[in-house]
Amino acid sequence: MVYIVVLIRILVFMAAVAMTAQTALAQNISNSTRVWGAVGIGAAAPSSGGDGIANVAQVVHEYKSNVFALRGVIVHDIERPTNELGEVGILYGRSSPVKSFAATLAAGLSGVGFSACPDDDDSCFTIGLPIVAEVSWRSQFVGIGFQSFGNINPKATYAGGVVFVQLGRLR
Repeated sequence: MVYIVVLIRILVFMAAVAMTAQTALAQNISNSTRVWGAVGIGAAAPSSGGDGIANVAQVVHEYKSNVFALRGVIVHDIERPTNELGEVGILYGRSSPVKSFAATLAAGLSGVGFSACPDDDDSCFTIGLPIVAEVSWRSQFVGIGFQSFGNINPKATYAGGVVFVQLGRLR
């Protein structure tokens, strides 16, 4: 239940960021800068086994072909409801927008927390390397797409994919 409340708070924050990006940034910044928020839902598979539901929320700043993202992921294990993990990370990547479409690759650094510690050393936190690949269709202020993601870390590597919606200044 706590994760649902956190996800709702992230969505409200992202909506506020997207609205601010549309009004304040659209007036002064050149066409090469874009800012948006995105949320998505999909599936994930931790290396420990099982299937999970993935929720992704991110705020993205794109300047020319450079992409900077603040991103959060929550993975709920379907088979073991008490086994969940969360990630918060900063990513940098490159985007190749072509008309209304864009393809992006990014990687970064993240903190990963576990509700059930995957090791016996009682540490439920680790540092990870998030990797993201996505394709999207964008209008001026709304977009949809698919994101494939993974996180390499010493505790429990995982990967997944989500369908997402973008809101903000996209073109």
